[in-house]
Amino acid sequence: MIQLMHSFYGLMPPADFLAAVERGEVGAFCLFRYNVESLVQLRDLTTALHQAALRGGQPPPLIGIDQEGGQLMAVMEGATELPGNMALGAAHSPELAERAGWVLGRELLALGINMDFAPSLDVNINPANPVIGTRSFGEDPALVTGLGLALVRGLTAAGVVATAKHFPGHGDVDSDTHFGAPSVNHPLTRVEQVELYPFREAIAAGVPAIMSAHVLFPAMEPDPQLPATLSRRILTDLLRGQMGFNGLIVTDAMDMHAVAQFGAEPSVRAALEAGVDLALLGHLPDQLALGRTLESVLRPESAARIHALRETLPTDVPPLSAVGCEEHQQIAQQIADRAITVVRGDGRLRVQAGQRVAVVTVKPADLTPADTSSEVRIYLAEALQQRGLNATGFELPMNADDAVVRGLLEAVVGYDAVVVGTILAERDPSQAALVRALHERGQKPLVVALRTPYDLTAFPMIEDYVCCYSVRPVAIEAVARLLCGEIEAQGRLPCRIPGLT
Repeated sequence: MIQLMHSFYGLMPPADFLAAVERGEVGAFCLFRYNVESLVQLRDLTTALHQAALRGGQPPPLIGIDQEGGQLMAVMEGATELPGNMALGAAHSPELAERAGWVLGRELLALGINMDFAPSLDVNINPANPVIGTRSFGEDPALVTGLGLALVRGLTAAGVVATAKHFPGHGDVDSDTHFGAPSVNHPLTRVEQVELYPFREAIAAGVPAIMSAHVLFPAMEPDPQLPATLSRRILTDLLRGQMGFNGLIVTDAMDMHAVAQFGAEPSVRAALEAGVDLALLGHLPDQLALGRTLESVLRPESAARIHALRETLPTDVPPLSAVGCEEHQQIAQQIADRAITVVRGDGRLRVQAGQRVAVVTVKPADLTPADTSSEVRIYLAEALQQRGLNATGFELPMNADDAVVRGLLEAVVGYDAVVVGTILAERDPSQAALVRALHERGQKPLVVALRTPYDLTAFPMIEDYVCCYSVRPVAIEAVARLLCGEIEAQGRLPCRIPGLT
């Protein structure tokens, strides 16, 4: 069924999928982290899909992936690890956002991937949002729009299909659509001004694809059970009709609870009937069989859009050496350096030769299925050591028990300076307890928020507070540069810290 975006487990496509591509029955794939072992292997995987299409006289298949930079990167094995959208928001630079899109696109195309599920045009209004956070450029619709469109330009220039997401907007929710069905309960006037604004501008700029959100919008869809992905009012009447979008409408993954709760076949059928061109099946089982049961809902206009887009896909790809090349790494570091934001203090470590610095960093974790942070290790202590500081690293697990916090407090007694790198500390009592205890006994830590800036609400008395928006190596390098006086902080908060800024 040509309106389904398939996926599969394993490092090479199964034979039945390749045969379906050759016959023209399947034309789109989504790859996940488990499809990637190495850059060479990934290029072999996509080459197999392209060759199957070529054998059957079909246009190139659409091959999409979540390669946003920041917390969500399906490909890491040597790929350039950009610091992510909120870092770009702090840098306030459309030029850097366009370069980021170009880096993402050029590296994906070198790997045989021609569609990126980026950028997120979600306006991150809600600090409690568990799934967007640093994936957003910030809380200002105009900032999100300007940087999002710049990233689209970069992806497009590199030859990759950009996908604006998550329509109509996923930024003002307090639950995760992987596990529930959140609702945006604002009146239509507010939704128009905030959530829809970046998408209207993206449509005007010619964005080729838009991804739907599994989010309820009562102001636009009165049925309390229908998230946007399943709503004809939202996808056909609003997005196609009122907003004039003529590109490809693709769903978020259809195995997420907000839609999967209705059953695989009924929910995918409902999405297609609502006006979706391409249903991203995610991890649903028996996908080829599912496609056969849905042949009756094939929409010729959607099939034509898919075919037309596939006809435009490039067949010449950059060399594999483009992935992770020095030029791209320099762009990533430039973004990270420009993003560093000093909220309080001046971001400098004041230690004399030989004095000891304790560096406590929280162990990154995947806080949502749309997260690949758990594979990152933070080397801030090592970065300081390379600069001649007598630094010792300590790691704190998220949601650590009291005994672990006490042990860590004992371990850093007597250090002349303490740096603490936090991750969502406003939701983790153990991090808050550690920072507060250090402050109360006079060690006055310099705190670096490694993801969203909201951590300061957990310890508002802290006098030295820095935001870097990312756990990626370039962001940690930028922190070390700031602490040691090698760079000046140029970043500006892309979102307010409630009650404090």
